[in-house]
Amino acid sequence: MDDLKISHVEKRVVEDIIKQLNEKFGQESPLSTTQGKVLEYLGMMLDYTTTGKVKNSFYEYIYKMLTAMPTDMNGTARTPAAVDSF
Repeated sequence: MDDLKISHVEKRVVEDIIKQLNEKFGQESPLSTTQGKVLEYLGMMLDYTTTGKVKNSFYEYIYKMLTAMPTDMNGTARTPAAVDSF
């Protein structure tokens, strides 16, 4: 289990689910959680600041990806998979 997005109109419902998950899976250390109106989840920014709407964006994720890429992308490959992928 990894990267869960749990939402509910009542905060206590979310807290109860987190408590149950910690009882089942958090023996070594408690599960990490993030709460708030603006969240980062799987590379997305989720913005719940406007009632009844959610805005999502990948701008920061794309920026990080582009700045981490090598500047020299010249070349060809028969397949996008690495040699040792299979």
